[in-house]
Amino acid sequence: MPDIIHILPYLTIGALLGASLNYFHFGFSSSFSGLILTKDTRGMRSVVVMLGFAILLFSPMLAIETWGAKSFQGYIRPISLSIPIGAFLFGIGMQMGCGCASGTLNRLGQLQPLPIITLVFMIVGGTVAAATFDTWQWLPKIEPIAFQRSFGWPLGLVIHLTILIALYKGLQKYEMKHTGNVNYLIKLTPEEFKLHPILMAGLSLAILNASLLFFTGLPWSISSVFPFWGGNIIELLALPIDWSFWDYTLENEKRMNAHLLENPVSLTSLGVILGAFIISATQSIHLNKPSIKPLLFSILAGLLMGFGAVMASGCNIGAFFSGIASGSLHGWVWFIFAFTGNFLALKVGKNNN
Repeated sequence: MPDIIHILPYLTIGALLGASLNYFHFGFSSSFSGLILTKDTRGMRSVVVMLGFAILLFSPMLAIETWGAKSFQGYIRPISLSIPIGAFLFGIGMQMGCGCASGTLNRLGQLQPLPIITLVFMIVGGTVAAATFDTWQWLPKIEPIAFQRSFGWPLGLVIHLTILIALYKGLQKYEMKHTGNVNYLIKLTPEEFKLHPILMAGLSLAILNASLLFFTGLPWSISSVFPFWGGNIIELLALPIDWSFWDYTLENEKRMNAHLLENPVSLTSLGVILGAFIISATQSIHLNKPSIKPLLFSILAGLLMGFGAVMASGCNIGAFFSGIASGSLHGWVWFIFAFTGNFLALKVGKNNN
């Protein structure tokens, strides 16, 4: 059984992440939908700022790699064909259900009923992905590519931040072209200095993700918890499934065979739910009564996101947020195909309304 010293950093930072998501009403799926449906780029511009700030905070730790007894490892993954396929499926699920992986944990902490269904089927989807690992792990792949490895730390950092600045400017022009206005993220006048709540959320999440890297040696992630919780449920219910011999389990032996309170991703995810709940407990909780159609959508969304996240080596957190913050090109590949999945789901949904 792990001691409190091991548990505390994960639970504490996880709780602060969940509290930030809830308090500032921040969501990755709403940022995608705002951009695609209403041409409001505030959410996506906040995500871009968050990524840039996280890159700046991650870079010194990843550059030195070790500090005393601490070691720092980013999420730099091979670019496999499984990433675009998984990210595309995940992107569809983001708009069908209760939001992305972090959004589902956030809403679960708000005691909403549908996210419970979504999370259950994320676990099912992620567990199925782990069980079928040997059928898709052999898809074509190339070795990991990271900006700092290709160009060195100073130049790699400049190139990566330049891409983000160009993306931010492009989003501003896109919003101006389609709406005739650019909604503020920062108000700076002689009379007023104000940060929009979603920008404050992005900055908070970047700081907390970097804090997790500093205190634990690894950035924030969620997706690997789905097969981990699935394996524990299989064992708890004594189901006739020998998950310990899956190729996925053998490749992730230490994490998959850890105690429930020793798995860092499990601890952080539980912390996110706890932090969101603490914020909700200070406010009036309005429960939304689910109907049949959203219930079915939540089931399908959970399956798509759970399977897609494991297949794509991460979700909006581990692959997109922490992957790009680590300088890995696979994070950008994930973003492009997840955006395509979001776009398709929103356009089909809009046409069917």
